[in-house]
Amino acid sequence: MRNPFTALLLATVVFAPTSKPEIPPNDAVRIREFYRLAAQLQDAVWPGWSGTPAPLLLVAQNAEFLTHHPSPPKDFQKIGDDLYARPRQFPTALQATFPAFGPPSIIVIGEPENTEAKTSTPWVFTVMHEHFHQLQDGRPGLYQAVGGLDLAHGDNTGMWMLNYPFPYDNPELGKLFPHLRDLLLTALNEPDLKEFKALARQYLMARKEFFAQLSPDDRKYLSFQLWKEGIARYVQIKSAEAAANYQPTPEYAALPDYETFQSYAREARSDTLSELKRADLAIWKRVVVYSLGASEGLLLDRLHPEWKQRYFSRLFTLDPYFEY
Repeated sequence: MRNPFTALLLATVVFAPTSKPEIPPNDAVRIREFYRLAAQLQDAVWPGWSGTPAPLLLVAQNAEFLTHHPSPPKDFQKIGDDLYARPRQFPTALQATFPAFGPPSIIVIGEPENTEAKTSTPWVFTVMHEHFHQLQDGRPGLYQAVGGLDLAHGDNTGMWMLNYPFPYDNPELGKLFPHLRDLLLTALNEPDLKEFKALARQYLMARKEFFAQLSPDDRKYLSFQLWKEGIARYVQIKSAEAAANYQPTPEYAALPDYETFQSYAREARSDTLSELKRADLAIWKRVVVYSLGASEGLLLDRLHPEWKQRYFSRLFTLDPYFEY
């Protein structure tokens, strides 16, 4: 999720009166593959995930295509079985999950070439990332709880999630972050269980010291981002690894930019760890939460394997799992 973008409606492209928009064939194949993949592995990745509705809005060049929505808005016309279209209103590069038409939250995403994914298989797992946000957003009282953080400071568009004035360039944080980052990576790369636990304890102490430098609001914001975006990236990695032996449909495998699921699975974890190794808090700002939070999820898999069972018992923070 890149957060709710309800204020980012663009000028509408109007369909010709007699035209009937058609979803690009390759996009239709990718969307079908996402739903097929999710049905096979989501509960193995996260308990109970399969009960989460997964409406999706594809933003193509001139039109938007909506599927799996319980009640499509009236400005969409039906163009196929469980497929609706309207002139494009959202940016073609958007990738976000939010209640665009009221609950439930909808995955709103552009075509691969217009998003960070670039090609089909990374795009499918980006959609899995966004689908996890649908699980998060579907918790009863979630949006009221977000409001209860009192971090919006009058911003009703949701853009505060991107623009919150976190002190990324604070010199003291700048000194502590590389140490924090490197301790986490060292722990994750340690195969010996005894040594891992010792390194993990060092990380927990460094994490506590880092968070102690933050104001109450800044601490809430960073905790929220790690809980929400970081763990969504973690789920993206775990989804890729769960799909290592997944056999795609022949139509998907025939896509011109096809990459095997086995290949993506091998790279998903290492790519995020490499990203964290390069992370610079002052320069990257909010982007660091993706690799940092995902890596914390991977740490918790070894430190507290039952942590997922408690994830929703205390919203917007991973702190309970790092107490010692």
